[in-house]
This record gives sequence, structure tokens and C-alpha cells, in this order.
Amino acid sequence: MTTKFRHQFRRGNRNGFTLIEVLIGVAIIACLTSLLMPGIQKIQDRAKVVACAGNLRTIGLCGLQYSAENDQKLPVIEPWPSDPVYAAEDNAKTILAALGPYGLTKAAVTCRVDATGPNYLAREGSSYQWCPMANGQSLQAVKLNWANMAGDIKLSQLLVAFDYTNLHNEKSNVLFGDGHVAMAAGD
Repeated sequence: MTTKFRHQFRRGNRNGFTLIEVLIGVAIIACLTSLLMPGIQKIQDRAKVVACAGNLRTIGLCGLQYSAENDQKLPVIEPWPSDPVYAAEDNAKTILAALGPYGLTKAAVTCRVDATGPNYLAREGSSYQWCPMANGQSLQAVKLNWANMAGDIKLSQLLVAFDYTNLHNEKSNVLFGDGHVAMAAGD
């Protein structure tokens, strides 16, 4: 009977892992995670850019709804609410105050990068700036103003709104007159 017991003990009926095996497994997982982290960060940054572009599209749609109800004219929006450019009689408003009745929300004027960075949202009431040349005019009139300065211009080249600063890796999202949003170089 003693012989049988020794034989079973030598074969080793193991049900678990040794400490070395567990440590090697943890090390392999840590190495794989460190290889994936830069890729995950890029995906997160790209998601923020896409969300920001969606916000600008929403601003553009609300601006078009406003113009449809106001003789095809865009709203007069103060580009720097913390340091107003327009006189009080011009009735300039923030983006949210002007376009809120058309469905614009606080979330739609908030870029996720701005909320954790320069925070124009807290200072200006929005992460986005409305182009002053578009204030109180129809898109066609704005197009003519730009054409007088830069030659013939298409609505697809006409800036309407954009990020306050280069929030996305030295680039900005820009809303154009035809409603599309694209990335543009910072300067």
C-alpha cells in the first residue's frame, strides 16, 4: 500500500500553476498591453475629432434652420463673448443663445478636447467660433464678400464656424458653407 501512495505522489497530480508560470503569464500580458496602448490612444484621439466634427455639423444644421426662418440670413453671433467685438445694439449673442431655439444644446458646443485643455467653453460659452463675416448675412452675401477679397469662391470653401484653437494635434475642424466639416491646418 505504501508503494502505491509514493507512485501517485511522484506523478504529481497538479491542479494549479506554479508562481513562475503565473509571473510569466502576467509579463506576457503586460508586454502585449504596452504594444497596444499607442494604438488605443490614437483611436481615442480620432474619436474626439469625429465627435467634434459632429458638433460642428449640428451647429451648421441649426444655423440653416435659423436662416430659413429669418429671410435666409445667418444669426449675429459674438465671436469672443468674453471680450465683445460688437456693440450692444448689434444684438450679437453666443452660439448657444442664438441657435438654442433650433435644437443646439450645450453638449453640441462642447469639444471633449477643449473641456480638458484650454477650456474656451468656460470662457466663451462654446468650444467653437462663428466666422464674423457670416454674421447677419445670407450665405450668398458672405460668398460675395469673400469673392471680393479672394476671387470667386464656392460655398464648399466658405468658412462658417471652427474650433477656437488647434485642439486636434495642431489642426482644427472647420464647418463650411455647404455644410461639410473638414480638418484644416492650424494657422
